[in-house]
Parts: sequence; structure tokens; C-alpha cells
Amino acid sequence: LKRKLWLRGAPLLPATLRARGSSLLLAGPAMMRLWRAPVPPSSPTAGASMIAMADSLADPPQHQQKWHARAGRAAAKVVVACLCAAAVVLVPGVLPALKGQRAVDGHSEEDGAGGGGVRQLQEATAEESCSENGRWQGLPWVYLTYAERNAWGELGWSEQWWDIAWDANSGAVRTATGRCFGGTYVIGESGMDSCLVGEIVQTYDECMNASARYQEAYPGDLFPLNSPVDDLQGTPACHIQDRVGWQFNLAQITGRNQGYSPVCKFNATEIGGCPATTTTTGAPLPNGLNFADTIPEPVITCYGDLTRDQQDSVHLLGYSIEAWHACMDPAWNPPACPWPDSVPTTDAPCLERLDYLEGKYNLTEPWNELTFRAKEALVDLGWDPDGAMWSIIDIPETYAKPFEGQPPPTGLSKNEREAAEFLGYTVDTWHGCEAESECIDRLARFERKLAPYSWDAMPEGIRSRLETLGWTAEFWFEGELPALYRTEWDDLKFPERVSATLLGYTKDTWEGCVMSACLVRYNYVLNKYSGKTWGDMKLAQQNAWTQLEHSEVLWNSGGMMRTRMFSMRWAELTPAQQRQAIFLGFNEASWQGCNLEWGTGSNETEAPSDFGGAYRTVRVKMIIESPFSEISGNIYGQKVSTMPTSFIEVFERSIARALFCGNPDYKNYTAGAVDENGDPLCKLPDQFEKQRRRVRVVSVLEGSIIVDFIIVTNQTAHEHTAVELFEALLAQLESFASPICQDVEFGKFARLAKIEEMPLSKLDPEERVRAMAFEAMRGQYTDLNACELLTDARGGKVNCPTAAGIRGQVPGVALALAAAASAIGFAQQR
Repeated sequence: LKRKLWLRGAPLLPATLRARGSSLLLAGPAMMRLWRAPVPPSSPTAGASMIAMADSLADPPQHQQKWHARAGRAAAKVVVACLCAAAVVLVPGVLPALKGQRAVDGHSEEDGAGGGGVRQLQEATAEESCSENGRWQGLPWVYLTYAERNAWGELGWSEQWWDIAWDANSGAVRTATGRCFGGTYVIGESGMDSCLVGEIVQTYDECMNASARYQEAYPGDLFPLNSPVDDLQGTPACHIQDRVGWQFNLAQITGRNQGYSPVCKFNATEIGGCPATTTTTGAPLPNGLNFADTIPEPVITCYGDLTRDQQDSVHLLGYSIEAWHACMDPAWNPPACPWPDSVPTTDAPCLERLDYLEGKYNLTEPWNELTFRAKEALVDLGWDPDGAMWSIIDIPETYAKPFEGQPPPTGLSKNEREAAEFLGYTVDTWHGCEAESECIDRLARFERKLAPYSWDAMPEGIRSRLETLGWTAEFWFEGELPALYRTEWDDLKFPERVSATLLGYTKDTWEGCVMSACLVRYNYVLNKYSGKTWGDMKLAQQNAWTQLEHSEVLWNSGGMMRTRMFSMRWAELTPAQQRQAIFLGFNEASWQGCNLEWGTGSNETEAPSDFGGAYRTVRVKMIIESPFSEISGNIYGQKVSTMPTSFIEVFERSIARALFCGNPDYKNYTAGAVDENGDPLCKLPDQFEKQRRRVRVVSVLEGSIIVDFIIVTNQTAHEHTAVELFEALLAQLESFASPICQDVEFGKFARLAKIEEMPLSKLDPEERVRAMAFEAMRGQYTDLNACELLTDARGGKVNCPTAAGIRGQVPGVALALAAAASAIGFAQQR
């Protein structure tokens, strides 16, 4: 700790603190004795604070804060306070010596200057006077951190003018250069590793003697010499750390002399006494310049008039816009600075601030046009340094992490959060203003951002994220939502949720803003379709309006408000029509003009049903106006050229696909509804497999083609009732662009079909018992044991063959059950 933290330039600590610490503490074993010093009675917690601070700073590189040049100042202040408390106890005479003298980074209490001893971390606000400048008072340029020097250099400061300007306010002595003492020693030029007069003191013993002579001449001015060090930082041999203390460096080759002054020994007899010295007070301004002349132009330039690089420097140094303006000393003759026109105020709406950030770091602009510091921050957030990801808008997954509340890697790391803050993000803007703005506004904003893109011309990064959510070129062209959009946010897989977040979705926009107020949603739909022609809309939108009995002719004559179905209440729409209305942006309330009381008067009557309650099993008769000969060879599963599988199997799975697969409610396919593999289209295969057995054929009769089947009632509240499914099937048969009429297996029959509900009560008791017995029997058999139903007139019951013997045979459960179904059907006709 004593080596790595105090001597090796740990980035957490300012140079002045490292310097003061090395002179005060680095005395071998004496350091730990001082660090663990007994607690003075007047400061019962000082020793504990020192120990705690030592533990917290044990690994400084992990705590480096890159995006605030003031990093570590607060911790440094605590450490300095602890060190001073310990020094008062253990080093006699230190306290009197410190009185009236400048502290490490600023002023001691007796200096009377604002800002305190260590640079402060607080932000100035418009309502407060400037507290930022106190951090720089009396602080030599060489003691600025590397980042601070670069930032201030961008704003026009140089070492010469900085030291003049900031020392001029206090008249402080910057170095001890030129001080002659002991009759034979002089402090050399700061920043030099050799002497202009005499020779540098080369031995530790001689350096100890010089230190003692200096204390006699200037009591309490500098800390006396302690144990020697061996470090690459600092002047070799005997030297002082400017305004801090004495030190002897065993290293003969070092990498830095700034902030260090050599101790030189001269021959007083030869030169006749002390050499001529440079002044030890602030240097007079040359050529008659006054104090205001030392201030660079950018430092008294309004924030909005600075270059983007200079604005980055302002933020890096910890100034807000208000603080930058407030901290222009009237003695500098600054202008009156208004708030920048292009920058939203800190209390502006969240979406306005987010739009500003997205404009400032516009992903469509070249990477090379960003400022250097902005690119550094973006790299810390996951962008590659060459800008390849930027060029294709491949947003790093870092942007999908929570800003706070979660440790890395789930949440942002400390460095990532500081980079985001440097770029201007806050908690609310980082999360897309989800908690601070209306969901519908964010949804409309999101749709406007993606609307201009065509699939082929879309940036690769955006297209890749959309593909993760199920989008294809066909879906994008037609505007049809992928099946994944029916999944709730919390049920999305991790890569899906990340892609949705990076595209701009939040949980509420993904789920359709279900909590938004009715009038807000109604205005959203009006604005969305206002001014659009029929041809401006995607095919899926045109199909949705067609399902609601709209047309191009009606649209061109009156737009959205000519929709015929607007005269009907939400409850009077079919399930398919409700789905299409939701797809267009409506919900029940907005469909009814935000009047949920519409049509609920006491004069309403509801026709009683002859078929049972709303949650009944529905028995249906379908009449297909087609010759029975088209299926007569296939009812029992025999292979023929036109129908390779049994009609009953085709019927059941086709009706189930139309009801449970979530295929488009209105879409014409040139070759039938098939997927990329040529199989019948099913957008929700898992739902299809769970629900398909709710469609069961009872019988297939001749007289055209008459199919008697049932739709079994729902088992959970989340499933559609059998009545709703019957109504959906009824509506599908009225449109050739419906899922059932576009089905590749059953479409040609569906276009010729009609259905009607048949109450189960029309069966006599004997027929109902027979039907129930059939259902019970059918449930016992599968393709593996259906052969047990086969009998032979000569040999009786046929035993099931072994696995080896059944290869190439086609009899199955469909054959047996079809026979049983036919038997029941014929019995009903008697």
C-alpha cells in the first residue's frame, strides 16, 4: 500500500496528496505506526477513519474514475484530514508550522479563501454562487491531473498563465526555488534534475544535514527529510517536493521532474555568498498586462458558443452549464450568458432531453465527426474504437443494462455509468423515459423512427435486432407483426428482450400501452391515419381495415371515419375484427369513442340461446357443396392421388390451424398459406399443439359432404370459449382471404362450406349415450394400439403385429375411429 498507493502515482489520488503523503508517512515501519496511530482524545474517530480509508484505497486502479477529472477528491480530502490529525499527535511542532500556510490543494482556514483545503466535489447551480473555482485556487499547473491539464489546455490555459492567474488571487509562494540557507545550500530551479549553481547533494547524510539547516532558516515551512525512497518519479538524489517536503531518491534515472526542485550545495567563498535568486512570490505580469489579461478567451465564453471539444472539457472538469456561467469571475469581464438555445434545460420533459441526446450523438453521422472524448466514452459503453458498429447502428448490449440498482455484469459498471453521465445521460433518459412520459407518446415516437426504413436499405444492426424478434423482409414489407409480438414482455427470452430494448421498446410500449388513457389513445389513432391515403398504408393495415368493412373507395372519400363497423359496439365485433382493431391501435374504449356506456340501456334485450350457456361445448354441422366422391375414398385413410391422408385428419387439423395458429386474419397467398419449409403455415405452433384436440369429428355423411363435429369448451380463462371459436370460424368462412380459406390442405373445401350450430339436446338420450361412449372409446387408442380394433370375418380379432412386422403398413387409429364415427352417424340418420 505505502509503495503502490503513495509513491507510484495511483490515479485515485491527486499529485499533491501523493507528494504530501510520501514526505509525511514513508519512513519504512514508521508509516504503519503513524497510520495506526492512537486516536487523539479530541478526535475519537480519526484513527478509525484512517484505517478504513486505507482499506478502501487498497487497490486504487479499480477505483479510477475516468470521466470526471475531479475523481477521488472527496476521498483525498478525508485522507488528508486523517493524516493531519495523526501528524498533530506524532510530529511535534507540525500544527504551529501549518498555521497561515497553504494546505495541499487550496487554502488553510486562516487563508480565508473559499473552497477549503481540497478541491470540492459539489456542483454549482443557478441559484447558488460559484463553488467550483475554489478547487483551483493556488493549485500549480504541475499538480493538476493529466485529464485536468488536457481539459484546461483545450480551454486555452498553459502552465505559465495558469500559475500566474490562480496564484495572483492569493499571492501564494509557488516553490522554494532560490532560497539560500546554511551558508552553503540553495534550492534549485523547479522541474530540473541538475543545479545551475553548485552541485546537487548526492548523499543521504548530506541531504539530512541540509534539511536540518533549512528547518532552522525556515521553521515549519516544509516537512523534514525522512527515510530515502527508490522511485522513478521525482528528481534523483536530494530534492524537495515543491511546497510539500524533503525527500532523497536513490534512483538515478527518473521519468519526471515536474513538481520537484533539486537541493544544491555551492562554495560560498568562490561566489562570495548566496547566489542571486529568483523571486519566491508570484511573478509580476510581463509587458504591463493586468490580471484579466491572463484569462484565456474560451474561459469567458458562453457554453453555447464553445466548440464541442471545449464543451466536453467543461463537463470533464465537473462544471454544469449553470456552473460554467456562474463561475466566470466579474474581474474577468465575462459576457452575460443566456441558456443555450439548442440545449434543453435540466427540468425539460424527459423526451425532449432524450431527443437532444439522440441528435447530439446521431447514429447516422460518421464516427469520425464525434469529438475525441465522446468517442472514448462511447467505447467504454461497448462501441468499437474504429466505428464499425456505429456505421451499421449495431447498438452495444450495454445500453440494455439498468442504469443503477444492479451490480455488473447485470447492471452498468462504475466506469460505464460515468461514461454515460459524461455523454449527458441520466437515469430517466437512459431508460427511454419509461417512467416520466406517456406510453402512447413513446410508442408513436418509436413508430416514426422506424417507418422510413425499407428492409434492404435498413442498417444492418437494426435489421439484425428485428430478425431476433421474428421480422422478415416479407413481414416488414407487408407490415404484419411476427408471432413473437403476442408474447408478454416478461416471457421474452433474454436475447429477445435485449433486442427489443435496443430497438427502443420498453415494457409498456411492447405490450401496447394498455394503461394509457382513452382520449390519448383515440388521438394517437387519429394522428396515425390522418392524412394517409389507402396506398400509403402497409398491406397488413389495408387488410385490417378491410376486415372492419372498409375499402379503398370509402377511404379515399372520407378516410378512417368512413369505417362501417364504427356503428357497432366492441362486443358486436367478431374476435377476428377485434384483433384487427387492436392491431390498428384501438381498444374497446377508444373504439366506442371513449363511451363505454354506449348501448348499455335498459331497453336492450338478449335473445335466449337454445344451445346452452356461454361456456358450452358447441356442436357444429358443416355442409360442403362438393361431391362426396372427392373424399369417399379417403374417409378411411386409403391413399389416392388427390388426398394422401384421411379426410377426418385433414379436417380436424385444418380447422384447428384456422382457430389456434394465429395466422393473419386477412391475407391472400399466391400458393396457399405455407411457411418457409413448404408446410402449412402456423404462427403459434405451441398454442396449436395445446389446443388442436378441441376440434373433434363425430361423423362424415353423404349428401354433398356433411361433417358433424364438436368444439370442446375451454379449460382455462385464458382460452377462447367454444362459442367464440364457432363465431370466428363462421366469420372466416365468409372471406376467401381468411386462414381457413387460405389453408393449403382444406382451403378448396372451405370456400364451398357453410356451418351452423346444432344443439346437443337434439340427440335423444340413447344417441347421446352412444356419442359419449364413442368419445370414451376413442380416447383409449393411438396409432400404436389402433390395430386392436381391427377384426377379420374369418379369423376374428386381428392381433397387433410386432414392430418388425408393421413396416410399410398404413392402418391406424384414424381408420378405426372413422369407421366408428360413420357407424354413429348412420345410426343418427335412421
